[in-house]
This record gives sequence, C-alpha cells and structure tokens, in this order.
Amino acid sequence: MGSKVQKLDAKVVPERLEEALVIRDRLILQLIINVLDEKQVLERHIVKERVANLIELSDHDADLKETLHALVNKI
Repeated sequence: MGSKVQKLDAKVVPERLEEALVIRDRLILQLIINVLDEKQVLERHIVKERVANLIELSDHDADLKETLHALVNKI
C-alpha cells in the first residue's frame, strides 16, 4: 500500500543518514502530535503516507529527501 508521493524505491545516501534520522524523527513526532490533537487513530500506512507528504513539502535537497523516503519505507 503506498500513495503517489511515497517513493518506494528510495535509497539511503550514506553521508546524509544522520541528518535524515533527526528530521524523520521530528516529522513523526509532529505527525503524532497532530493526530492526537485531531483524536484520530494512527495506522502505519497512514503514518508513512503523511510523513512522505511532509517530506515532499519540505525545503530539503533531493539527496536528503531520497534518504528520508528510504528511512520512512523501513517503518
């Protein structure tokens, strides 16, 4: 299951891994807070889709976005 924004073939760019892990964690926390505020149920495929949307809307460069997508795919 994946949305059009999820990049299921994304690869980790090794030199961007640490930065991407910090950003991924921040995005997931932001998403959890939003979901709790909205009193919604949190399901894995919804988390992946919403985080992928946040990644695409971010101002990060292509390598970092690629790494972020690869990390989200591992959730």
